[in-house]
Amino acid sequence: MVSRRVQVAAAVAALSALALSGCGGGGGASADDLDASRDEVLDAARQVLPGVLDALGAEVQDSYGEFDAGGDGIVDRRRYSVTVIAVGAQGDTDDLVAALEDAGVTDVQVNPIGGAAGQRDGLDVSGSDPSGRDMSVSVSGPYLEVADGVPRDAAREDVDLG
Repeated sequence: MVSRRVQVAAAVAALSALALSGCGGGGGASADDLDASRDEVLDAARQVLPGVLDALGAEVQDSYGEFDAGGDGIVDRRRYSVTVIAVGAQGDTDDLVAALEDAGVTDVQVNPIGGAAGQRDGLDVSGSDPSGRDMSVSVSGPYLEVADGVPRDAAREDVDLG
């Protein structure tokens, strides 16, 4: 038979492990943290994307921002991304790489199925192959683990890059 003291110690250890593992709704990003990440991504998109599009001779067809959900389905992770759909781009993936690098994007890697991606100030910047009928370029923030109770804002919003 297990003594009461051992049962209590086991329960305390289990609850401590649960709290330290982040399960059970402890910390995480607040709505203010999500807003700050959104603002950072919007600022970066306005600095980077117009130059990339100009270098490729592309014209903006649509530009929008939205929060993406990610992770394992147990922990709520979200990131903000700005995406531009453009038409009329001239060039190929090498031209995209050059345009990204000229915009201050580092560690640019070519995707074997087309396009390229890299980093700028801790944000992901990517573009699809510009030789197609249309292309996309985007800036995405990091996934943030979100605290329990933070409402989801799934609405897509138009973004003015100007």
